[in-house]
Amino acid sequence: MEITGLLIVLNGMLTAAVGMTALGLGLYLLFYNRTSAVARTFAALLGCVVVVYLADILLGGTDDPRRIAFLLRLQWMGIAFTPVLYLDFTRAIRHSLRHDDFPPPWLRALGFAVSALVALLALFTDLVVRDGALSGPTPHLRPGPLFYPFAFVYAGATLWGLYQTNAARRRCHTRAARRRMAYLSIGFLAPAMGVFPYLLIIGWRAVPHAWLLWGMLVVGNLAVGTMIAMVAYGVAFIGALTPDRVVKHRLVRFLLRGPTAALLALVAFHLGHYLERRWGLGEETLALVLMAITFIGAQLAIELGKPLLDLALYRQGRREVERIQTIGERMLTAADLRQFLENVLAAFCEVLRGEAGFIAVLEDGQPQQEIWCGHPVDAEAISTLSVPDRMREREGLFFRTDGYWLAPIYDKGGAVMLGLVGILRPQVESPLPEAQERTLEQLLLQAGAALDDRRLQQIVLAAFSPILPELAEIQRRSGMLRYGADEVGEFSLIESEELPQWVHDALAHYWGGPRLTENPLLRLKIVRQVAAAHGENPVNGLRLVLSEAIERLRPGGERKLTAPEWLLYNILEMKFLRGQKVREVAMRLAMSESDFYRKQRIAIRNLARIIAEMETEARDGRGPVSGGEEGA
Repeated sequence: MEITGLLIVLNGMLTAAVGMTALGLGLYLLFYNRTSAVARTFAALLGCVVVVYLADILLGGTDDPRRIAFLLRLQWMGIAFTPVLYLDFTRAIRHSLRHDDFPPPWLRALGFAVSALVALLALFTDLVVRDGALSGPTPHLRPGPLFYPFAFVYAGATLWGLYQTNAARRRCHTRAARRRMAYLSIGFLAPAMGVFPYLLIIGWRAVPHAWLLWGMLVVGNLAVGTMIAMVAYGVAFIGALTPDRVVKHRLVRFLLRGPTAALLALVAFHLGHYLERRWGLGEETLALVLMAITFIGAQLAIELGKPLLDLALYRQGRREVERIQTIGERMLTAADLRQFLENVLAAFCEVLRGEAGFIAVLEDGQPQQEIWCGHPVDAEAISTLSVPDRMREREGLFFRTDGYWLAPIYDKGGAVMLGLVGILRPQVESPLPEAQERTLEQLLLQAGAALDDRRLQQIVLAAFSPILPELAEIQRRSGMLRYGADEVGEFSLIESEELPQWVHDALAHYWGGPRLTENPLLRLKIVRQVAAAHGENPVNGLRLVLSEAIERLRPGGERKLTAPEWLLYNILEMKFLRGQKVREVAMRLAMSESDFYRKQRIAIRNLARIIAEMETEARDGRGPVSGGEEGA
């Protein structure tokens, strides 16, 4: 009895663990791989597993025969759809590998209709299942007239899908793809094993010893949970447009932080219940405390074990990955720089006890960003103070002028002035003590180093930005080629999800600016063709393409400012080609500014579609657009 009781508790925990794992992996695939038909179909299969295991968990909390019968019948909402989802899963796998020799779509629709009918019959009639043993440790129903035909179809669909999956694995070209498809094949039967109601066939009394049945259930749950994770691992790579290392790391961390941590917390909860009974404590007090401590401790252990996890997952490119992660952690954002300069300015004000102060970040000798303490100082006043001939008297690190003590901030080489510190009417005597002057000098050096590093970082990012679309395209193609896809087109920017944003950036700097001169659209074939046809540089070629695309949006007939069919054209032509302000355009078009921005987004999406069509025409050899006068 002691062994049987232990196995019952262990089986309950594993049932909950498998349900949580199925739910977690299903949500993971829907969130990260929602564009993949394979992932969506497997997530639906995992949904069937969740329905069945959730009902099993709820069965342990009731003794009412009517509720037990309802929950057992409710499980068929998951059981009935498993065969057709297996067929759909197999179809999605074959389609992802470009194996299109599959039954017609109407057969799929028929399968879902039959599954829905079986679920309804099981829920409301005795044709599929009927009331059976509704009491005892393992309540179960008895088979109805249609159960065995359904079981035959269930087994046939599962085995046929397994055969097709193994065939697909043999047709994979790379070792990594074959290995992941092998994981998928090994675990392919897991959902079917997890949801099929075996007790309808064998019953409870067919097993001679209770501990043997519970042992089989424990082993079965362990196998189902493991195989589900293996299949999810293989599915996570199908259709994923990110590097393999990212997929692997993200999935493993999710499994550790989600299902694994939840399982440990569940074990701690049961342990707390056991100790409460042994020590005579209040119910669930210790159990809840242990569960919370375990869950938090698991998160901390995962964070502390990150270096070991990275070592296991990034065995080949570990040094490169560490370098990329380090760069990402140490990059200076504009907010980071501002916060650092605020701290520097606060230290200056504290040491010099000034009424107010500022730090001006300079570009080409003009203030571009102002940080102040005390009261604001406008840019015009700072520009006046920063003119060298207004600086009258030098006191150590500082120049004195108009009540301010000013200190220039130089780059690391001391050649370029990057900023200016100004403190208004300091309440200290000069010359400053040597210790204070040394402190302020170090603060100036640190501010100069931060500004210099930020400037160099911006230069590097500006050089790196043009290749980002191509890197994204490489990752997208890598996702297509993982499992041996045999139809691979050329690189094309027009397939990128960022195309509307690039179009907006180019329009925003239509008459000049970095978002036009460094725009990825400059590499479009249509842009190069137009530039060559007009003997101009690519930037002017992009302007001509944009103006031509806007002209294609122009409706026929006489122009009307407030007519709905003219709205998108008017917004783009007036706002970007003419350079009119938003308020002015909105008033002329008789619309609010918020409505203007909504319509502008629609107009830019339509413009991006037209540019994609123009690029396709250029690739098909139909020639460049004729172009036109800039701003037409």
